[in-house]
Amino acid sequence: MKRSVSVAVLTLIQLMLAVWLALLVPVGVAWLVLAAAALLYGLFLFLSPLRSFTLLVAVILLHAFAAVAQGWKFGWDVGTQFQSIVLQLVVLGLAAASWAQAAELRRWARQYEEAQRQIAALRKMDEAVSVLSANEFKDRLKAIVVSLRRRNEPGVIIFVSIPSHVVGFGGRRYAPEAVLQVVGETALASVRDQFDIVGRISPTTIAIVLQRCDREGAHRALRRFHWLLLRQRRLRADVVMSWVRVEDLSVFQGWPAVEALLEEFGADDAVSVRRRGG
Repeated sequence: MKRSVSVAVLTLIQLMLAVWLALLVPVGVAWLVLAAAALLYGLFLFLSPLRSFTLLVAVILLHAFAAVAQGWKFGWDVGTQFQSIVLQLVVLGLAAASWAQAAELRRWARQYEEAQRQIAALRKMDEAVSVLSANEFKDRLKAIVVSLRRRNEPGVIIFVSIPSHVVGFGGRRYAPEAVLQVVGETALASVRDQFDIVGRISPTTIAIVLQRCDREGAHRALRRFHWLLLRQRRLRADVVMSWVRVEDLSVFQGWPAVEALLEEFGADDAVSVRRRGG
């Protein structure tokens, strides 16, 4: 609320200075100054805070020196110098108000982005795909790794990495988000409800964790996954199965090894590097 009031006050100041400027100089000159102020405002928004402040100081100094040089060259009297000072104050006030408003808007945008990141971190479910969010998945997986290690039990993690372009039946193209929705729903139907977990670890990768499960058990789960894929008529089951990679949970190497595995398969740069499972 306080930031909204600040932006509104600065906008009011800009409007008042613009009207004052129009009363001091001819209309053509006023429009030229306002166009320059609009250009400066755009630069203030685009540049970093330090660079935008440096630009403001440079504009103030350049304008002041130009006015002093002009007064010395034409030999202005006291009255003309006073009018020039008033005009300088209006123009520089307009520039300063534009810089302050741009700085407020940049801070506002940064706070909004940070709030969105915090909300995403706190969110337990990925709303687009209806599986666990990346942070919630990692938290639960960490507890699972500790539990499996304590009981000396095996575990398996299955990765399904979606390429950027997917062609379904009839040559229809699907966006990765739509494909992830199908894969997520199928994965959830393939696992044990209160025992295994399914999460989205990156924009293009679904991960499935099977507790107390070895490679043979993982292949049984994948056969059910394949069977369920065959029942839907959007994506080709054989194509989806070609994206699947199976990895043993390195529970005896501790959580750092498992986390490194998540980072490797969760990297967004290329699915092609994920060819070592099977």
